[in-house]
Amino acid sequence: MVLHDKIIDKHNLLPGIENMEWLAIELGCGQKKMSEDVIGIDAINTEAADIIADISQGLNFLPDNSVDIIYSNHVLEHFDDLGFIMGEIYRVLKPGGKTIGQVPHFSNPYYYSDPTHKTTFGLYTFSYFTSEQQFKRKVPSFYNDYNFKLTKIKIIFYSPFKLINVLRKIFTLVFNSSRLMQEYYEGSLSTVIPAHEIEFELEKS
Repeated sequence: MVLHDKIIDKHNLLPGIENMEWLAIELGCGQKKMSEDVIGIDAINTEAADIIADISQGLNFLPDNSVDIIYSNHVLEHFDDLGFIMGEIYRVLKPGGKTIGQVPHFSNPYYYSDPTHKTTFGLYTFSYFTSEQQFKRKVPSFYNDYNFKLTKIKIIFYSPFKLINVLRKIFTLVFNSSRLMQEYYEGSLSTVIPAHEIEFELEKS
């Protein structure tokens, strides 16, 4: 596999992007896309990737307001400049479009094993990209001009060990029962009970 520094449109999809009624893309699709209905974008020329591009350099090959849904599964943590990537996601999404994905929680011990991980995420991270504050703890949102609506935020607890994972599933239910419980977990228990990941959904206002 080769990391490419130029854009390769393997199926000549880009010329017709603006004419698509419905467009879903997956950033960092890797070896397998989540669905054949999405356009897979990756820096590595895998069989699943439809477009080969270094996403850290932006999505300049996609027009403004052209995408309905952007999926990313454990991808955003690989970028140095999260603000820039979120800005590119905001730019290419249609009004009302959504970005849906997962990122590792900062307490996940496995996060630090991967030398390609650059950015950590917590409960409040995505609140920095929206003016609508949903938590008791408020964070500044004046660092950028994007205004996403946070439509979902969920802390996921998981263990590869089956017996422990049963308990982790209970934690997922309990600590996501309310925004207050989410904040209590992150502020008081995250150093004792590590979480696995954060599931998020943001809508372009």
